[in-house]
Amino acid sequence: MKSSKLRFAILSALLVLVCSNRLSFASGPAAPRAKLASYDWSTTASPNLGRNPPPKKLVENLIRSLELAETGFSIMGDKDGTYVCSFTFADLRHNGMYSLVAGIGVTDRPSCRGITIIDKTSAGFESCGQGGEIGSGSDVAAQIRDLNHDGHLEILLSYGLGSLEQRCAANWTAIYAWTGNGYTNVSDQFKDFYRQRLDLVKRIIPTLGPIPNQEGYALSDKECLEAEASAITRFLGISADAGLDQAIRLTESKDRLEREFGTILLIQIGTPETRKLLEKLVNDPDYGVAMYAKNGLTIPRKMKFAPPSFR
Repeated sequence: MKSSKLRFAILSALLVLVCSNRLSFASGPAAPRAKLASYDWSTTASPNLGRNPPPKKLVENLIRSLELAETGFSIMGDKDGTYVCSFTFADLRHNGMYSLVAGIGVTDRPSCRGITIIDKTSAGFESCGQGGEIGSGSDVAAQIRDLNHDGHLEILLSYGLGSLEQRCAANWTAIYAWTGNGYTNVSDQFKDFYRQRLDLVKRIIPTLGPIPNQEGYALSDKECLEAEASAITRFLGISADAGLDQAIRLTESKDRLEREFGTILLIQIGTPETRKLLEKLVNDPDYGVAMYAKNGLTIPRKMKFAPPSFR
């Protein structure tokens, strides 16, 4: 289980949002036509879906119908199945047609980590999906931004760099946009976004105290904020081995969780020096550290999470 989680954490930010083929309701034997499918999805409609969104139940019915059309199976809306945590309509393709963006959760679980995008086209519906950190789908409207102020919208999706249990989580924000053939990770086109985030994190770290500050961070978040700052520094090309000292210090800790976190950070840095350190950690007496190190050595360097190779 830990092995698969580690691979997901390292590789997930490199993926495009996975899209299915365009779907028609006739393609599934058990796919009743959803009411929302017959609505006018254009931005010029009056009223339109952006200013007058439908009830959440209609959104769940549409997603269920599309899942049934594609696979013949859906648990959307079931008592112990999935549900829509939040949703919004936005012109993501910049073509005068709304896209439905929905956060998907699992009933009675701390989830809301899935993001589904549904586009209505002349050929039917196209559905795309991706997963992020727990809670990524809890407020999808807040994750849609016009970063360049040019009328083109981007989707910001948070992924985990790693975590220290009961203390903090280090996250990475990936940026997606419609590029003609899909929703592609375009993070490398928004370096200013990451520079601003790096500046903010650097300002926050020296001010951390026992009580959360106005940004919501406390002293317990320091290791994770430093890991995030190092990941951004590597991504921006400022330093290829940023965070190495932190990772080494953590792997030498007597705290098992710190050593595991440090091992994950070594994998993300991905330099020849970190590989040598991982080769030593394969023989670590702690199973978690040894397993992370062994697994990290099997991942090609070009696929490592930090710095993400979004090109």
